[in-house]
Amino acid sequence: MSGLTLLDVIMTIFQSVILVVVIVRTVQLMKSGKNEFLPFFFLLAMVSFLLSNLYWIAYDVLKPDTRMPIASNEIGECAMILLLSAGLESLLKDKKRILGEIVFAFLFIGANIALWIAWSGEWLQDILFGIPYIYFLWILIRGIRSREVLARKELLLAAVMSISVLILQIPLLCEKGFLYEFVNVVCFVVMFTLMVWLGVKSFRCKDFFVTSTFFLWTELAMFLSPVPYYNLAFGVNIIVLPIMFTSMKRELVDDLC
Repeated sequence: MSGLTLLDVIMTIFQSVILVVVIVRTVQLMKSGKNEFLPFFFLLAMVSFLLSNLYWIAYDVLKPDTRMPIASNEIGECAMILLLSAGLESLLKDKKRILGEIVFAFLFIGANIALWIAWSGEWLQDILFGIPYIYFLWILIRGIRSREVLARKELLLAAVMSISVLILQIPLLCEKGFLYEFVNVVCFVVMFTLMVWLGVKSFRCKDFFVTSTFFLWTELAMFLSPVPYYNLAFGVNIIVLPIMFTSMKRELVDDLC
């Protein structure tokens, strides 16, 4: 087992421990009487995420340094995304559907899927398991817009930065040398600047839609990043989990007030 694979296994184990804590806290929350749709779907999502991680750990230990085929962990991740989407949709009070939001979600995740295929060549599973992210992003956009937790200028800024990351990824597919290194640095500076900004907004707003958007961006960043940027995004992804739980819990408190 290579050092990079070992590091990935260690980080995944640590994330799994955090997931267990989040799952236990969510069960306790439901036992306290707050047994509603949101914590129920959140619980199922975290369990799916944990099972995905356990498969990942087992595969890396049994078959280290080999490319994982279409596997249970991807099914678990899809289940997690769909369950989180269901929980988020249960919070939506404004049922208005704006065509532009649907189109943006479709095109943005579609562009991500295209980049995944370009990097991995696994077009079938990238398309199949990328589709739930379209729905997830659409729900997030609807929630943030309807709740007005972010200003219109902030939404536009986030959209521009996220699209810029995708555009900057394109020359990285073929360029080498100085231009490659320059674009590489710019791309990941923009990527992690947006990640930090979303993290700050998550702490300030304590809104489940915002923290879920933060989580989504860490996921997408991991999919688009080589080492060591992948490990950095993975670390932030772990940190997001308790933040998501806290914001989810706050949604229940707000509903009771």
